[in-house]
Amino acid sequence: MSNRAPPSAALLLPFLLLLLPACGLNRGPSAEEAVPRPPIEEVQERHTPAWMELPRVTGTGIGLCDEEPCIRVFLSAASPEAEKAIPKEVEGYRVEVVVTGIFRPRRPGG
Repeated sequence: MSNRAPPSAALLLPFLLLLLPACGLNRGPSAEEAVPRPPIEEVQERHTPAWMELPRVTGTGIGLCDEEPCIRVFLSAASPEAEKAIPKEVEGYRVEVVVTGIFRPRRPGG
């Protein structure tokens, strides 16, 4: 049996301070919070030309996905190649693939 006294609080304090970051109490801003996203219109404009080169892509648009701004990529018909090449997220915005069929202009007055 040891007659040693338990470590004092002064000895434990540096150890406890080392644990604070692991507990999340001394957490700084996350990468998402620290760097603002560019406007969604700029992101759409930057990526649309590459997406338009994919088979059956007819256009892109901006919409809401689960109440959050997102970019929609429209396909005239299902295209596994295009769907595989289009990311689920780009520059912090969700990207949704929508099969719409072929877009046709409306007739005037109709």
